[in-house]
Amino acid sequence: MESPYPIVTVEGSPYECGRQHGEAAKGLVQANISYYLGYWERNLGLTVKDVHARAESLAETVKGFDPTLMEEMRGVADGADAALEDVLAINGRYELAWASPRQLMGGCTSIGATPTATRLGCTLMAQNWDYRLGVKDSLIVLEVKRDGSPAVAVHTEAGVIGHKGMNSAGLGLLLNAMVSGRDRLGDSVPFLLVCRKMLNCDRLSDAVNVFINAGRAVSYNMMVGCEGALLDLEAYPGGVSTLMPEGGVLVHTNHFVGPRPLEVSDEYVKAESSTLHRYAVAREQMARGAGGHRVESLMEVLRNHVDYPTSVCYHVDTRKDPDQREETLSSVVMNLEERAMWLTRGPPCGVPYMRLSLPSLLDTS
Repeated sequence: MESPYPIVTVEGSPYECGRQHGEAAKGLVQANISYYLGYWERNLGLTVKDVHARAESLAETVKGFDPTLMEEMRGVADGADAALEDVLAINGRYELAWASPRQLMGGCTSIGATPTATRLGCTLMAQNWDYRLGVKDSLIVLEVKRDGSPAVAVHTEAGVIGHKGMNSAGLGLLLNAMVSGRDRLGDSVPFLLVCRKMLNCDRLSDAVNVFINAGRAVSYNMMVGCEGALLDLEAYPGGVSTLMPEGGVLVHTNHFVGPRPLEVSDEYVKAESSTLHRYAVAREQMARGAGGHRVESLMEVLRNHVDYPTSVCYHVDTRKDPDQREETLSSVVMNLEERAMWLTRGPPCGVPYMRLSLPSLLDTS
């Protein structure tokens, strides 16, 4: 089947990969930059000058974390005829959007099953990505064949080099927003760049090491897996909690589930309680199907409409201000052993999942 989003395939050095990305998706990159600059000005009172100042301070943090990611973003900027500061800003958009309690939104639902819980003994991961309507027409699948790293495929926003996805080493990654009372606009490695560096790893243990040691001033969650294993990592400023599958299944939404210090308050759940029923519904369905899960059963979990519209399959709540409206922009399912990925364009209740053709993921040489 055809991809529901443009597939942008790039290869070579970090800079060349970025330049090819920027050239191939130039209009979409510029559209994303325009959307975020407008959003930040309307909702956070940040001018373009403010955003660029933030990006300039972020540059040194990124260079210290992984200078090759900085080179790739430089290539994106050059290829898309965009300012490097704008490309840096959209790659660091999580910190700007989520460090302000006024910007809390619905979030995502992530699920996974280990071989003991699947019919064919494979490792499955899936997610509904619930996010702002303003970016829904500028999304891509980015396939990266970078020198010296596993091939990587991420479903992302044009111009953003890290997001949910998988690589040719059989590593898969899903993400969820979270907010704690410790979160602030401080010196923080951008969450989406942490995702990308993890997907550049050959082994699960190396990816986990990247996550645990990344400097952060905000909270977020990552479900990560490889052939035969899944785990979930909840991060907040000053610590990380680890969750393991129970009965071969693993679920996460947007609130803290693992142990954490008492002084780390959960601010997300106070503002958006849908995270609780989405977690309960998805967990119950995953537990009920344990032992017989397959790609189609995970798809069915992600179509659930309990407490519509703020359901696992998330739909627009027209009572909200237009800037705060969101829905499930896409739903992704991955089979790590087969290096296979399925994707929707929009909520999975009304559109088909399409299996992507990504030959680079099958090249394990």
